[in-house]
Amino acid sequence: MKILIGCPTYERYRYCVDLWIKRVKEIQEYSKEHQIDYLLVDNSPTDVFYNELKEKNVDIVKSPYFPDVRERVIHSRNIIREKFLNENYDFFFSLEQDVIPPKDILEKLLRHDKEIVSAYYSKLVSVVLRDNETGELKNAVIEIALVWLKSDGEKIRRANPQEVLNKGLIKVGGYGVGCVLIKREVLEKIKFEYKSDKKAFDDMFFCDDAEKAGYGLFLDSNIKVIHFNKPWDRDNV
Repeated sequence: MKILIGCPTYERYRYCVDLWIKRVKEIQEYSKEHQIDYLLVDNSPTDVFYNELKEKNVDIVKSPYFPDVRERVIHSRNIIREKFLNENYDFFFSLEQDVIPPKDILEKLLRHDKEIVSAYYSKLVSVVLRDNETGELKNAVIEIALVWLKSDGEKIRRANPQEVLNKGLIKVGGYGVGCVLIKREVLEKIKFEYKSDKKAFDDMFFCDDAEKAGYGLFLDSNIKVIHFNKPWDRDNV
């Protein structure tokens, strides 16, 4: 099997890039019966971050910088898609820079033999909650699943973690593409895109396009991966 691991990157990911590269190499070693390559696409405004990684012999290419973060991301993803298609890979493993899966992640996802299958990941968000009895305000951290479910026909809503965790392989309405394995036939039909009149990122447009093309969106809810998410403002990065 020929598998390409990849994602866009940006200078703000200095805090986790070394850990990501280390885990990718561990995945390559664990699944060495397959041909596994990786590619990062840097869309930072300067070449500084790109040069730092090139000096470490990281497989990386430079993308043009676009002021709109969504345009940067899809341009970078489509550079990876072009390499994937031109070099005849069988699977694309989209692994975001701040997501760290187990070393055997490919074996776990491949065994499902699905066109699109993801592991579960979420983000932790700091909030202030008010005690209903005392009125006291308290700081808290809540887990927000990056998984969506469809209900009431075509209406989509964010899943609560308890709805989708540890339930085996399930079909869902959408998810982030931070840890998703995609078969070649899907990317032969679908490019990464976003719609400027809608607020969603390309993850949800990809999921929507995949469903329209007849593909199910599957989640292995028993695999919960680490997500080193840091809050950021998409209009100021």
